[in-house]
Amino acid sequence: MSRGLLGDRDVRPLWAAAACLSAAFWMLQISVALHVLAVAGTAALAAVQLAGVLPALLLTPVAGLAADRMRLRPLLLWTVTAQAAAVAGMAAAASTGDLVPLAACYAAQSFAMAFWPAARQQWLYGLIAPEQRQRANAAFGSLGGIMTIVGAIVAGLVSARSPVAAIGGAAALLACGAILLARIRETAPVKAAAAKERIASRLRSFGLGLREGFDAARRYPLARSVIWIGIAWGFIGGGYTVMLSGHVVDGLGGDAATVAAVFVCDGLAVLAGTFLAARLRRPAHLPIWAVSYMAQGLAWAGFFAAPGLAGALACLVVMRLASGLIIALDTTILLETVPAEYRGRVTSIHVTTYNATARLSLAALGAALGWFTLTSLGITAGLLATATGATWWLLAGRHSQTAYRTATSGLIAKSA
Repeated sequence: MSRGLLGDRDVRPLWAAAACLSAAFWMLQISVALHVLAVAGTAALAAVQLAGVLPALLLTPVAGLAADRMRLRPLLLWTVTAQAAAVAGMAAAASTGDLVPLAACYAAQSFAMAFWPAARQQWLYGLIAPEQRQRANAAFGSLGGIMTIVGAIVAGLVSARSPVAAIGGAAALLACGAILLARIRETAPVKAAAAKERIASRLRSFGLGLREGFDAARRYPLARSVIWIGIAWGFIGGGYTVMLSGHVVDGLGGDAATVAAVFVCDGLAVLAGTFLAARLRRPAHLPIWAVSYMAQGLAWAGFFAAPGLAGALACLVVMRLASGLIIALDTTILLETVPAEYRGRVTSIHVTTYNATARLSLAALGAALGWFTLTSLGITAGLLATATGATWWLLAGRHSQTAYRTATSGLIAKSA
């Protein structure tokens, strides 16, 4: 993060809280993957992942409306605290070896997590000036790389002795995140809900608010583009942890330490990508963003096609470098033309679209493992992602350049 942003007394604890949540996420992903692989196998891991995140799909559009209408500080305090409690329940379930309560607590955690992306983004934009948004989004995007490294090292080392302890560590990080959020000043809701509305009026207002969010996602071309191209990552992202861990362990003969080392390389590559993205000139954003989506898919296919660990790791580094560029540019491009009162809902629709594709790909993975090898499925997912990215650029990406330049000109004029 830039020195100016890091020095802000409100942005600094928000960034630190996001770091805690990101580290907890990766610790959870790796430790749960290693635990389930040890007790049941890859197919069971796909089922646990799917059961754990599917309920959140129903809540994410509602979470976006909450981010646009509710007080953000108490909303995030309650939901992050709920995540900490759910992950503590996961640790207790893992200690018994029963996967059913583990999946149920996983569902509760992801249910509460659904509020985080939209509400955090709305809160961040309320704390900073418009001209700081690109650097801020890159700085928060870099957390994915940094905390993948931290989460991989800690989860790998601790899980080698006890996956239960690693899951418990994720719960402690979430609790620290809640404490940090309590230090940030509150910003007023963009559009406050009326305090004395009758229940029927509130329900009508609620339904109207959801429809307005979907209309906004269709009305603004940049937002629509980001939402549609996000499907390209969904082909990979749904089974990412499952497929990566499964291929390293079953296909390449690695152990827990190898999985941790692979995720460290993953994090370093993402961090390098976000570092480069923060320094890109605006006219290069959309072309590089589109190329990154295509390179990401090709490299994912190469990860499974490579004959040994070294080749697979090289492909993974290329893939996650492209991912870092995408992560840093995604939010900036998504919200560049969206008015403040729709940011939360548009963000949540983007997350929902991606997650829906990801969950479908994860469900398909779990079903297909009985008939196809993990290698063939990984190559197929990568090629589908590449084709989606290329199709978006040919049909819509080139035409979105004008809208992006216009938005950029307006932002420069406003800051001047």
